[in-house]
Amino acid sequence: MVTRDRNVPPADAAGAGSVEPEDRYAGCFGCGPANPIGLKLEFRRDGDEVAATTTLGPAHAGYEEFVHGGIVATMLDEAMGWALIELADTYAVTESLDVRYRRPVTVGRTVTVRATVVGNEGTKYDVEARILDERDRLLARATSRWTRVRPERARRSS
Repeated sequence: MVTRDRNVPPADAAGAGSVEPEDRYAGCFGCGPANPIGLKLEFRRDGDEVAATTTLGPAHAGYEEFVHGGIVATMLDEAMGWALIELADTYAVTESLDVRYRRPVTVGRTVTVRATVVGNEGTKYDVEARILDERDRLLARATSRWTRVRPERARRSS
């Protein structure tokens, strides 16, 4: 299992290496460790996927004990972005996102979000993600299309 330091972006397409470590993701709602209301997801590479395990609290609820659907979609989107960074060594932005909710994600229960890159056509990437409960039951899944951005543009925007 390989884990990239979340503060060090991947090498650029020319293989020139990564930029100096910085707090580029610190405030990210999905993965930023410094965002007080964020999800603080920590992704690790697991074969041909990335994965993060978390337990969400009442601040992420929608209806009573269920995690808000927008938070569920955010978790899936975040996982897909990290799949592109870790598995395709590229930066990209979401072009489309199709989420299918199968079962509620429950507040206080541990879940794992996983994602993988399933296709690439030039600057376009197809990515899939899913959220599983402790018994590996599918709670939600998503498919998406992403558009690559130049590494120097991604570095400027952070």
